[in-house]
Amino acid sequence: MPPEIQKQMKKVGLKISFMMALMMSFALSLTGNLTAEHPPEMPMIAIIIGFLESFVLSFAVSFGIGLVVPMPKVNAALGRKFHLQPRTLKAHIVESIVSNLIYTPLMTTVMVTFVYFFLIPPGHRPPYLPMFISSQVICFVVAQVLIFIFEPIIIKIAMPKMPPRPPFEQEHPHP
Repeated sequence: MPPEIQKQMKKVGLKISFMMALMMSFALSLTGNLTAEHPPEMPMIAIIIGFLESFVLSFAVSFGIGLVVPMPKVNAALGRKFHLQPRTLKAHIVESIVSNLIYTPLMTTVMVTFVYFFLIPPGHRPPYLPMFISSQVICFVVAQVLIFIFEPIIIKIAMPKMPPRPPFEQEHPHP
């Protein structure tokens, strides 16, 4: 593959990783915040700051994973292993589940652990394991829906716009 194409593919991959990390981190941080039990005396500003801190941390983790894990190569390997045709519903379902399995457990673990040890006052902490397990389940379901719906849209947005091609007859006129 020519270096120019490789360079452009890398830029597109970074753009996709950035947009997916932004969207997923925002949605999962919001999900965590909305499903959390907040003490009645907790001021709203503390809840907002906690959300923002979770979002930034989640974004860093998600974007970091995106820089390390080559999802196009993972998807190509999945296609070969499961005999998937590219850009089909079956391929998209398998790819979105695997992507979710790679990203969401790690992101959720980091966010739950951060919130538990740094944002929840010691006197208000629920048991860690039930909080951790319920967060994993909820975030996995939310992430699966988001990845399934928004990944194709983000890929379409991130891909470079190709100039329209003339109809075949104009490219190859008859003598």
